[in-house]
Amino acid sequence: MKNLEKYASSAVLNNIEYEKDYFTRSGYENYMDYPVNEVRVDKIIEMAHPKSVLDVGGAYGYIVKRLLDRGVHAVCMEVSKWSEEQRVVPDNFVRHDMRDTPYPFKDKEFDVLYCEGVLEHIGEQYIKPIMAEFERISHERILALTFDWHIKVAPHLAEDGLAPGQLRTKNSDPHRVLDTLTRSFTNING
Repeated sequence: MKNLEKYASSAVLNNIEYEKDYFTRSGYENYMDYPVNEVRVDKIIEMAHPKSVLDVGGAYGYIVKRLLDRGVHAVCMEVSKWSEEQRVVPDNFVRHDMRDTPYPFKDKEFDVLYCEGVLEHIGEQYIKPIMAEFERISHERILALTFDWHIKVAPHLAEDGLAPGQLRTKNSDPHRVLDTLTRSFTNING
């Protein structure tokens, strides 16, 4: 998507918690394009075969860059001005707070909406409108990954008694899938 400048005026809520200190002092001091990002991109392509992807909360845009390198049109949407300054995809980056709906994209503009490690940081009151916006923007699939089993997401999204941490939306379209890969990680470095 060229000419993303038109989205630059999109509302960005005052959000200092994900600025420079977050990426330089809170355990992300060496934040970089880790090799595991290639595995993530492989999984996105394997699961969805997308022509276009919106990465919500994609930080510096490493996933987007890898998707672009593989011929998939991709855009990073991120709240952080610091991330915007560090971005590796200058022409495919939109600074916008995911809590501020609607997002500056057309209905069904992206085949896949990818959101990893972000929803657990969002207040409960925002989850329902965010998920509705995910559905509005994505044409084929939503890949939403969280890293914390005790987040309070499921009560807002399902009426079928899913376990906490699982995401699913009601939708009458049988071709639409919301994939939930809720994971917990073990620190392998000790």
